Amino acid sequence: MRTGVLGLTVLGLGMGLADAATAYTTTATNLRRTASLQGRVLDTVPGNTLLTVACSGQWCRTSFGGQGGYVSRSLLKSFTRSAPVSGVFYASCGVLRAQGKAPIRLGQPGYRVGLDSGRNGVACDAGDR
Repeated sequence: MRTGVLGLTVLGLGMGLADAATAYTTTATNLRRTASLQGRVLDTVPGNTLLTVACSGQWCRTSFGGQGGYVSRSLLKSFTRSAPVSGVFYASCGVLRAQGKAPIRLGQPGYRVGLDSGRNGVACDAGDR
């Protein structure tokens, strides 16, 4: 599943269309269905988890465990500043490997935390499925 990011402010930076950043969770935090404390909790994101985020106000859109949702900006620590979303999307490590592109590092086109189960900044390396 791929979600577009439309004109959101990224971790307090005035970024434009299709920008994203990476951040770590500072503590365990709830992934919510909507950008609200009343939003249904979909999952709990462990502390020190690397996420790709797009933020607006106090909430950041992200995905974790195959689900898209929102986390509170106050529970994130910026890892990288914003970077343009590349438009490159690999559905799985199998697809990435079949195209001879694996492994890819954080910041390279197509990298996403969903392909980096080791959360080491390298997607589809030997330890990833």
